[in-house]
Amino acid sequence: MKSILIVDDDSINCLLAKHALAQDYRALAVKSGKDALAFLENTIPDLILMDIEMPEMDGKEVVRRIKACEKWATIPVVFLTADVNPMTEAECLQCGAEDYITKPFVPDVMRSRVAKILEAHEFRKDLQMELEKKTLKSLTDALTGLNNRDYLEKELEKLLQTGHTGTLFMTDLDNFKSMNDTYGHMVGDEVLIKFAESLRHYSDEKDIVCRLGGDEFVAFFTDVTDKEIAAGKAAGIIKLFAEKMGALGYAGIVSVSIGAKITTGDENFEELYSKADETLYFVKENGKNAYHFYDDMKSGLDVTLSEINTTADLDDIHRMMLDSQDDNKGAFHVEYEEFKIIYDFALRCVTRNAQKVQTLLFTLDYSDVDQSKLTPESIMDILKDTVITSLRTVDTGTKYSSSQYIVLLMDTDNENGKSVAERVLNKFYKNEKITAAGVKASFDIQAMEQA
Repeated sequence: MKSILIVDDDSINCLLAKHALAQDYRALAVKSGKDALAFLENTIPDLILMDIEMPEMDGKEVVRRIKACEKWATIPVVFLTADVNPMTEAECLQCGAEDYITKPFVPDVMRSRVAKILEAHEFRKDLQMELEKKTLKSLTDALTGLNNRDYLEKELEKLLQTGHTGTLFMTDLDNFKSMNDTYGHMVGDEVLIKFAESLRHYSDEKDIVCRLGGDEFVAFFTDVTDKEIAAGKAAGIIKLFAEKMGALGYAGIVSVSIGAKITTGDENFEELYSKADETLYFVKENGKNAYHFYDDMKSGLDVTLSEINTTADLDDIHRMMLDSQDDNKGAFHVEYEEFKIIYDFALRCVTRNAQKVQTLLFTLDYSDVDQSKLTPESIMDILKDTVITSLRTVDTGTKYSSSQYIVLLMDTDNENGKSVAERVLNKFYKNEKITAAGVKASFDIQAMEQA
């Protein structure tokens, strides 16, 4: 059932609108623009019915803020108002509203307009999805799922023109043609897929990884200009691919050559591509199964490929991890997207090792808060700092919404988790600003269950 959010400071109007829509939709109501924006932090309705005249923030301002937010911008909005002035209607539509319903409204008319707007919205969404699928398909290699050359040229040129730097790898699989001819195309396809996986392993969302065709691949590591980091990626790709080939039973038959060019922003796409390709040719002509950098090749450094073709040992890796370690004590605060990854890892620990993990949710109540003394943002910051300093380094937390903070308590049972939560709140209430502002806080706790 589709959901409708009704935003109106008049309780009777909310009740009538909910009654008119209850048969076909799940209708929810809030009484202010501020409450509507807070609601949207956690829940995205299928449509919003918005009153215009409201205290503190009128409906038009609320809609402007909704349309300015990327994740909310596509929610269809219909204004509700007793104002029949044509200029008001024009202003509402200019704000981004889909339609305009006058009050007192006729229930049948409201239901009909809502249904038509939702139908049109679904149609537009379907068209957009089809367009995105076709665009993605035209820029994607069907076998490996990587992007293709068209995507590379378009996106890399865009990055370079906007001042981004990085390192471009031109890669080629050594002896691939012979292997393909000997073992067949099905094995050859599996090899290409495994190499694509190796490239993905050493890249992230901001990088560009493409298959040009055959056994030629390209990877651009955005903002990576440190030669040691780039060399670590190249060595890692070579090593990981060799391991994958060994697992398939083809160890030593096919390997990887990489030509690398670090750009500081002076080259365009064609120049960067040409230099990396020239370096790849140098590697292929001097032993293969290695990587080399364009600047080293051009400077005439007396370094052989075999000396360059090394992988990091465990001491190097350990030292690198320690260098990036957070020196802060207490719980680990992360952004919400990172928290989801940690949550997934914790869930695996619970499922496989019967580890005890508690999910703890703190909720702030701003209803009685004197915001002239303390803003909701400041209150949330105090709660976050209290949680971080009160908990252990193995615990992790994130801001879930403008009024909620969620924590993973590792190796903790429910009773101990409750004690921890009460200790956090006691410390929170000892803050004089919190006491003076009249902040209320509560918590819920639940054991993470096996997936």
